[in-house]
Amino acid sequence: MRLMQQNNHPEPDARAAADADTRQDEVMIAYLPIVRGAAIAVLGYFLFDLVSRIFFPGDAYHGVMLAAVATGALCSVGMIYALRTTKDVWHLEVVASVICLSLFINSNLQQSLYFEVENLLYSVLMMPIFAAILPTRRTILTGIVLSFASLVWLVQTNMPEQVADYFWVGVSGVAAGVAISEIIRTAVLNSVKARLAAVRDREKAEDLARETRHLAECDALTGLPNRRSFFLALNHHVEHLRKTGDAFFLGLVDLDGFKPVNDTYGHAAGDEMLRAVARRLEDAGGATAFPARLGGDEFAILAPAKPKSAEAILTLGHRIEARLSEPYDLGDYTCEGSGSVGLLICDNPELSAHDLMERADHALYFAKRSLQGRAVLFNAALEREMMTSSQVDKALRKSDHDKEFSLVFQPQFDLTKSRITGFEALARWESPELGPVAPDVFISAAERAGLIRPLTRVLLTKALTAMAEWPSGTKLSFNLSTHDLMSPNAIEAILATVRDSGIPASRIEFEITETAMMSDFNQARRAIDQINRAGHSVALDDFGIGYSSLQYLQQLPVSKLKIDHSFVSSILEDSSSYKIVRTLLSLSQTLDLGCVIEGVETEAQLHILRTMGARHIQGYLIGQPMPEDQIRDVLQRRFDFSPRALSRPQDNSARAARS
Repeated sequence: MRLMQQNNHPEPDARAAADADTRQDEVMIAYLPIVRGAAIAVLGYFLFDLVSRIFFPGDAYHGVMLAAVATGALCSVGMIYALRTTKDVWHLEVVASVICLSLFINSNLQQSLYFEVENLLYSVLMMPIFAAILPTRRTILTGIVLSFASLVWLVQTNMPEQVADYFWVGVSGVAAGVAISEIIRTAVLNSVKARLAAVRDREKAEDLARETRHLAECDALTGLPNRRSFFLALNHHVEHLRKTGDAFFLGLVDLDGFKPVNDTYGHAAGDEMLRAVARRLEDAGGATAFPARLGGDEFAILAPAKPKSAEAILTLGHRIEARLSEPYDLGDYTCEGSGSVGLLICDNPELSAHDLMERADHALYFAKRSLQGRAVLFNAALEREMMTSSQVDKALRKSDHDKEFSLVFQPQFDLTKSRITGFEALARWESPELGPVAPDVFISAAERAGLIRPLTRVLLTKALTAMAEWPSGTKLSFNLSTHDLMSPNAIEAILATVRDSGIPASRIEFEITETAMMSDFNQARRAIDQINRAGHSVALDDFGIGYSSLQYLQQLPVSKLKIDHSFVSSILEDSSSYKIVRTLLSLSQTLDLGCVIEGVETEAQLHILRTMGARHIQGYLIGQPMPEDQIRDVLQRRFDFSPRALSRPQDNSARAARS
């Protein structure tokens, strides 16, 4: 232990030395314009004096003083030039000292050769001048002492009977010089401290950004790129295809029978199987492929299409089939496995990344449904089959938005205030033809059909009507579609709807997703500015799982982050999820942003989130999405999430409610 402590000492010492060097650099940067300005002013003084002596020569030692003033002017020019290459405080100290010394010598030489009582004022004035110009206390003290000494010496030599009087004049000059030097140094040092604090905050934010980026781009379990990294790579391939015409292969992989492995052998065995799948995908794809884990037992792979043929991509699919069908050694157990593969030749530059994923996913769906453990290449027949999903689109176009669509509200809880502070509005669709349709299905369909904007306004109106019955302190979170955000007219219509309701804008927060930034970042920023100007706040939803980077937090005026439930669901078992949530919370605190953690279902999750400093939560532990007629009751419900209460046996009612 003693050896460890000795080894650890140099690191703080090195950090302290680096901080000291940084402070010195900042002091130099702060004083540099002061010294440069002084050098220019002194040069101007010498030039004026030189011209005056040339055109209006005096009788006293004209040639000597002319040479002295010219020398002082040349010295000032040299110091101005030297300041162009000044790199440290010591160099700046020398330059400033030379400037002051030239003034001192010139003034005292004049008095020594031809004493004039009125010129004693220069000896007094030099004290505050030196105090303002010189960058360090030692040079300031030296300059003031020299000026004081020269004053006393000149008086003693020429007017000895007035030494006492001028002594106190000199003391006043010393006091003025010391006061001026301290005022300037205090201002400079405060500026330096502020700059250093800003640098440290920026470095801390950058460190958090790097850590978050690493956690967000890499799947901690398998070591493969994660969902975010995969979609970045897919978008890059799509752009490259549009520019060059170079086709590529896209494959989606889903393990068959993975859940029984988890249930039978445990999560440790399931994790080992996922790691084995990752290694096999890397091996089957070869050096040019880009395998990734999308989540759970879902994987994806990108590869160049050389040659671009069905045979080539099916060969890749069969290699993946064969590798995934080999036995898995899971430590104490060995099990069989397989994987279904959906394949797509991506050679149509008109298709977006979403379109490509939709087609590959449909091929995967067909493989799992009909040919489990086999690779399926998307073809014309599957294209026609996929088109049958247009039933949703057709039903949506015929739907009566006001009658068929409704809202449920999920509460958001403030752990500090121990009460519900707001609700998130969630859309629901009960179609007369199709029955209940999942939100992700009908919202995507509404976006494809161009119906999302009128649907947004209908749902917002319903939310505002329900909100009119809420207590005045209760807030509403309302989700906006990417299509809403991309239309200035849609945003204005949304804001007008709120204004017409009479509900204060501060009570309504609009949520946007990271993917909303991808199509047109500049328009997204303008829309968010428009929302903020109207008095609303903006939250970034599903933060950490989308496409964006930390630049959005720097460039977009959002006020809150919402951490996705996928991180919370595994926070007790998965150290990666724990680290991501902790990092995102720390990041939000550093950037002075609010933070809501979604998907909190158990008191155990709540306890660990509280230890991280979480304040706002949302999830089944507080309440499941509910119709508006239940809101009043849940607002009257008392919650006890104190540490003492959380130590009691856990209530599983939240999970029961969800199931």
